[in-house]
Amino acid sequence: MNAKTDVRYWQERVFKPRSVRGGGMVVVELSSYHVRFMHASKRLALNLHTANRREAAERARERYQFLIANGWERSLAKYQAAEQRASEGPAKTILTVGDYLEAVRGQSELSPVTIESYAKPFRSIVADIMHIRGTKKRFDYRAGGHQKWLAQVHAVSLANITSDKIRAWKRKRIAGAKDEIARRRITVSTNSILRRARALFSRRNVLQHLQGLPAPLPFDGLSIERITSKFHGCGVEPRELLRAAMEELGEKEPETLKAFLLSLTLGLRRREVDLLEWQSFDFQSATLRILPTRWYQLKTAESAASLPLEPEILALFRAWKAKATGPFVVESERKPKAVTYQWYRCQPVFDSLLAWLRAKGVQGNKPLHALRKLYGSMLAELHGIHVAAAGLRHADIRTTSEFYADRTLKLTPGFGSVLSGALIESFPSPVASPRKQAQS
Repeated sequence: MNAKTDVRYWQERVFKPRSVRGGGMVVVELSSYHVRFMHASKRLALNLHTANRREAAERARERYQFLIANGWERSLAKYQAAEQRASEGPAKTILTVGDYLEAVRGQSELSPVTIESYAKPFRSIVADIMHIRGTKKRFDYRAGGHQKWLAQVHAVSLANITSDKIRAWKRKRIAGAKDEIARRRITVSTNSILRRARALFSRRNVLQHLQGLPAPLPFDGLSIERITSKFHGCGVEPRELLRAAMEELGEKEPETLKAFLLSLTLGLRRREVDLLEWQSFDFQSATLRILPTRWYQLKTAESAASLPLEPEILALFRAWKAKATGPFVVESERKPKAVTYQWYRCQPVFDSLLAWLRAKGVQGNKPLHALRKLYGSMLAELHGIHVAAAGLRHADIRTTSEFYADRTLKLTPGFGSVLSGALIESFPSPVASPRKQAQS
């Protein structure tokens, strides 16, 4: 029997729906093939929009694989939107910021959480450029103040947000710095805003799925401000930090220690730590599998991975698994939520860990994320940048090189050996050579 990843499997299962009268007489048969899927206790038939059986089988396989990886909600959002576009005829021209965000939600493969994380900085840029200041009421989510502010931003014509205006916004923002330290801080934050907003217009993840786009688009030809942002440590030695965590958190705060170990020794992101389930551990093969679950959608396709666990780390989590009272690795009284805004089930645990890290001298405004950077730096130091990129699960190795990994082992060209040798004896000096000091 053919596997479900084989087109031949689906060739036997696609069908053309028929209307049959009593007596078995076919009244009408639709021209396009359909397929039925059964997943997560839900059964549904989908129109494949083709009269060719082979093409229908290929589309059925594609839709099934997407369904298994992403669930019904995202599958229906993607493929039923495609059906609606096909029935409506030519694609609607995207005229406003709101139109564009709606198209991204309905047609791209990004998760709702990821889309919203990119949309927020983009709205901020649009509001600044169009002088939509708003008042404190724009933060009022209950009485409608936030929705009114959103409506103003979403009504802006996308054609009005040009790369020249975004460049002017960037220059004005950085020019407001009072000194060089402030300039660097503002430049880093501005780059972060631009990167996230620009990701909303990614050709690979977004634009290739959309139609009816105006030209040019807001970020066409726009570059990020050049600045050295390489990670040079966070003021603590990671091995010493690990020893302190085992001594101080081990018995008193086991959930905080779990979050710490997942961040430092496996490089997990905060949301990955928050929603990690015990089913992700494979204790037989000593690996941790990062895969989509009911509550967690991968940040990118490259985020999926099978990470090796060191024996000592594996033993700790095996012991915790034996005492687990629920499906999640880090336990919390808060329940998971399927929302697009930032909300963490383990927020009390993260608050405890952040306070502990700052008390231990971890520098920077994101101490928890610094643990992931330490993980990447240690991998780069021991095994090279390519291993670090794989461990951090980056889609582009440049991200690893520029923002996460730095070799803490500093190498020198070796000229000091000349000075400690015979040549130094030719120069009178009140300080003995290192070699003579060693001999004495």
